[in-house]
Amino acid sequence: MAARLVLRFSRLLAVSPSFLASSCPFPSECIRSCPLHPPRPLTSPLHTTALCWYTDNLPALKQNMNGPSEKDFLSMIQSISSPEELLQISSEHCKNGNRAAAIISQIAKVTETNKDEVVNDKRFGELLSAVNRQISTIWNVRLLGLLRSLYALGVDGRHHHLRSVETEVRWRLRKFSIEILGRLGRLIVPNAQTVEQKALVQDLAKSVELRWTEVKDTKTLVNLIYSLSQVSKTLLERMEDKVLEYAELFTPEESRTITMALAAQKCRSLPILRALSFHLVHRNKELCPSVIVDLMYAYAKLNFSQHEVLQKMAADLLPKVAELSSREMAGCMRSFSTLRFFSLPLCEAVAQACLERSSSLTPSQLSSIILSFAHLNFMPSQQEEFFSMVVQRLSTELESLTPPMLVDLVWALCVLQLVTPPYLQKVLEPQIYNQFMGGPSNKPSNYSLKLSQINVTAQLECPEYRGPFLPRGLLTSVAPGSSLSPLQNDVRNVLRNVFPDKDTCDFSVKTVYCHHIDAEFVLDSDNNPLALRTFVDPNVLHSNATKPRPEGARRFAVKSWEFSNFCLRSKDLTGGFALCRRHLRAAGFLVVEVPYFEWQELKSEWQKSAFLKDQIKKVVAEAMSV
Repeated sequence: MAARLVLRFSRLLAVSPSFLASSCPFPSECIRSCPLHPPRPLTSPLHTTALCWYTDNLPALKQNMNGPSEKDFLSMIQSISSPEELLQISSEHCKNGNRAAAIISQIAKVTETNKDEVVNDKRFGELLSAVNRQISTIWNVRLLGLLRSLYALGVDGRHHHLRSVETEVRWRLRKFSIEILGRLGRLIVPNAQTVEQKALVQDLAKSVELRWTEVKDTKTLVNLIYSLSQVSKTLLERMEDKVLEYAELFTPEESRTITMALAAQKCRSLPILRALSFHLVHRNKELCPSVIVDLMYAYAKLNFSQHEVLQKMAADLLPKVAELSSREMAGCMRSFSTLRFFSLPLCEAVAQACLERSSSLTPSQLSSIILSFAHLNFMPSQQEEFFSMVVQRLSTELESLTPPMLVDLVWALCVLQLVTPPYLQKVLEPQIYNQFMGGPSNKPSNYSLKLSQINVTAQLECPEYRGPFLPRGLLTSVAPGSSLSPLQNDVRNVLRNVFPDKDTCDFSVKTVYCHHIDAEFVLDSDNNPLALRTFVDPNVLHSNATKPRPEGARRFAVKSWEFSNFCLRSKDLTGGFALCRRHLRAAGFLVVEVPYFEWQELKSEWQKSAFLKDQIKKVVAEAMSV
């Protein structure tokens, strides 16, 4: 505003007295207070600040009175699809910074190869020089397009012309609308490599933090969250209210973008996830497979499992399984299994698709699908046909699998009771298990646990397997005990009332099979408890007793099952815990199970004690009926 006033008064004071007398019989107070001087010829062009030009509504004719109009000029360059022709006509328009920027943008659109030749061309350098000379007069939107084009053409981040454009953008941040800031974020954040570019990103994030209330549309909101959520956690917290305000208006694609941005930053914002999921479920619109795949990946990474939205995505995905690529199918099944969501029709459709396109599945993709089936403890209806295909595809491809993938595959076959000695022998060789158990390793500890469970399967469920086995010394450090959950603590307190003698019940027992049990006790043939440490127990790591167990006595293992041990909204154990129960039974234990959904219905101590006694009687009756 001050620049405009200076410009007007400078022009007003430069006019002749005769013009003032003829055109304005009543001069203003400002003119009266200023002595009128004779007009002086201007020896240099009048300087005006660039602030008065920061609008996108400036008519093109004010910048260039000669040549074609702006509309005709844009139509002309947009009709040209050759970088050489655009460079050829650039000499006619390179004196105008706005038109030079438009030509550069069009060059970036039509140039797919030989970008270095275009950037190093002398005529392209002249365009950049014209832009640099008139950088302050280039319109906002065109300046943004210019920056995008320079990035697309691969101009070096240290190039002085690119740095000039970035500096101009930095100076205009406060003048840009919030919509332009959102588009700028999507543009600059992925390309920020140099120190100056990273500083520009930080300034952009600070500017948006101060102006986040100006967001009025979903597209800008999505752009800001997608680009700047990883830069500023404060911005993401402030945008949470905006997301909740516009959640109903988001398209599935925009919901996917926001969810993926949360997953990239590992920000598990439950209000945002619940709001987006609610509207995805209640919107009468079928989700496309690509959106489902990305949403499932983000939900799995954030460990967000809401049954209704997972059920909708499984239902929408079911008729389109054949359209999925092998990579998408494997990734989607992995996400469903991570969230413990089991859909029988979807799993059957994926198994059928694997049979139909077995030749297009890579060994890693097929192994991932089998691992997902194992997590969900799912056996295809065409079991023999499916696993004969698996054996045929993988028997000659085991060498191509990395050690972690090989361990996952063999563990999955153990869960599904389909493992054979060649697979066991391949995994239990020292060169494999030493990578996970023999010394310091960066691999997750769950691979050590999986190897121990594979070893137990070889001992208890595969009598034809002759070795090798894991050394006993390695098994003592696998799966260390953790703190008791509320369910385990409650069960332990009730068991103390059921078995008042401390010697008759042992708690938190670690077996030689690397499975922890909540409690262990022995009952004789008349169901009377016996002193536990009196008798030899080959299943426990540390047992010094030498007396054999009396005839007819039975050894019991109490195992409580938490919510996370079951498939979502189901009473079926997931694969790993079903394998644990199978191992305990194969080792000679009578397993007394305490599911969380039955225990939480019991209110008094008397009810809980009666429940445990009934479970013991039920297990004994089942053992006697076999």
